[in-house]
Amino acid sequence: MRRVVKVGGSLLLRPNLKDQLDRWIGSQSPAENLLIVGGGNLVEAVRELDAVHSLDSEEIHWLCVELLESTHRMVQQLSPAWKTVSTTIQFRGGVERGFSRDQTTLISVASFYHRYCGASLPEDWRTTTDAIAAYLAVCVNADELVMLKSCDVDPGRTLDQLIDDGVVDKATRLIAPHVRHIRVQCLPTDGS
Repeated sequence: MRRVVKVGGSLLLRPNLKDQLDRWIGSQSPAENLLIVGGGNLVEAVRELDAVHSLDSEEIHWLCVELLESTHRMVQQLSPAWKTVSTTIQFRGGVERGFSRDQTTLISVASFYHRYCGASLPEDWRTTTDAIAAYLAVCVNADELVMLKSCDVDPGRTLDQLIDDGVVDKATRLIAPHVRHIRVQCLPTDGS
């Protein structure tokens, strides 16, 4: 079982995030848990600047992707015992040989998503780490993708409805048909 977990960037503001993630992961069925982290307020600051200055959408997209390295490194500091994949070589090795089932693996977005990687995702604000996580799920042939959010998520809503509601980014609709199973949920403060 291989599970990709997207940790929403706004969750970075939770003081007990590491404990909440560990409890949540512990409550799931055993799997290779591959985590990527959203951009949170770092990316939101760029979104605000872009709204004022109307910058080149492709360049802004890749600037925001570069900022994901910062949030990756922050979570790496919070969770030093977790395995880390930071390079394309490490990523390919994990895909070929498998990732750890005993420890969570924190994946740097730069290790699998970069210009000219062939992801076919829009290089603009429609693509956030939701769609990038879905792309990762396809790259590693994951059994499921879980998007952990800080907002309430109605479990009765379909993925398309969550996209229409703005809970999940629009580009996810392009890649979701290639992902085996997708769950979107709020990370509870008690981790369950």
